[in-house]
Amino acid sequence: MKALVPGLLILCASTVSHGQSLTLQDAVQTVTGSSPRVQRAASEQNEAYWKKIESYSAFLPQISGTATYLADYKYVITNISLPGSTAIIQFPNIVPTTIYGVNATYGLFDGFASTNRTRSASLLEKAASEELDWTKFQTQREVTLQFYRALAAKTLQQVAEANLKTLQDHLHEVNLFKHSGLSTNYDVLRVEVQVSEANSEVLNSADDVDTANGHLSELLGQSASVEPNGKLPEPPPSLIDQLDSREPERADLAAMRDQVSALRYIKYASESHWVPRIGIFGQYQYYNNVNDHLDDWSAFRNAYMTGVNLTWNLFDGFASEAKHREAMEKQMQTEKSLKISELKAQQDVALWKRKFKYFQSVYKSRQSDIGKATESVRLAREGRRVGSRTNTDLLDAETDLFRSQAGAIKAQIGVIEALINLELSTGRKLYEFN
Repeated sequence: MKALVPGLLILCASTVSHGQSLTLQDAVQTVTGSSPRVQRAASEQNEAYWKKIESYSAFLPQISGTATYLADYKYVITNISLPGSTAIIQFPNIVPTTIYGVNATYGLFDGFASTNRTRSASLLEKAASEELDWTKFQTQREVTLQFYRALAAKTLQQVAEANLKTLQDHLHEVNLFKHSGLSTNYDVLRVEVQVSEANSEVLNSADDVDTANGHLSELLGQSASVEPNGKLPEPPPSLIDQLDSREPERADLAAMRDQVSALRYIKYASESHWVPRIGIFGQYQYYNNVNDHLDDWSAFRNAYMTGVNLTWNLFDGFASEAKHREAMEKQMQTEKSLKISELKAQQDVALWKRKFKYFQSVYKSRQSDIGKATESVRLAREGRRVGSRTNTDLLDAETDLFRSQAGAIKAQIGVIEALINLELSTGRKLYEFN
């Protein structure tokens, strides 16, 4: 802020610290590790990873164990009559009271539905990883912007306090001059009005500082108040010269493209609902149908069976077809959302390039104004000393100086805001803030 040095370092009063002092590097490191938004994105990435692992289960055999014990029972009775006899013989249908079993199934073919679901899960995991990268980048840039907003609010508060002190000094002087007959009641009233306005501006600037620091604490995920420590940077105007006409390289747009591809595979998977499923199975049982003991191993026998099964969903009330249509519409919605985001990103790039140029121009003008206003103050003081200028002339010159200083700070934060939003629009880091 070398353009603000002439008047600001001399006239600004120091602000009382009410929160923890924080540098930009500390803020960025803190938000990367403790931001709830970043933590949520990291959790979503982990969820996508485990969904991908879940999709692999379709290519592995499914094995389950069973154990059954009948605590009470009554056998089913079957009546049988022997040829040539009228007597009815009753046979109980004896079932095992204890069964230990193992079942295994393995799918051989499902119309490539499992393959498409696995491809979709892999793309969704990649999209979640890109979303995490974008969230980190976006959060770091938002914290950087809020850090400098809070720092600018603090600097503007210093300017307002310095302006109030100067006006209070003028009020004291003009009262003395009035008693000496060198000033009129008009001069006193005019300065009193300006002191009242400056006092209101100090109160407003203090409120702006508390609000900006509170927003910064919120972004950092902290409840305690923080206070930024540093200086406002001066990004060079040539930064945007390196921008070209390439598509924005934003990780969130790349994530949406992967989501579109993932939904396409989901649609392919849902199309296979009409394809028959083929699989193999096996079952082994170790059972006791001799007595009711759980551990009488001499009474246990074994049985097993293996085979191939085929299932074909001929009609399920259109549930599968409805899921297929849902997948198609979901893919369409994501494609259109991607198109909207791409168009908005292009417009945002053009908008913030214009804003960056505008605020650079305003900042340069305000720098020139500060130099002119500083010289005007010097001439007014010399003129008042020799009697060619009045106290009102000096007061107007100093007011112009403070107004130019405040305008330069606002233009400088405008440059920083435009640059950070330009970075968020392009997905590229254009300037190293420190």
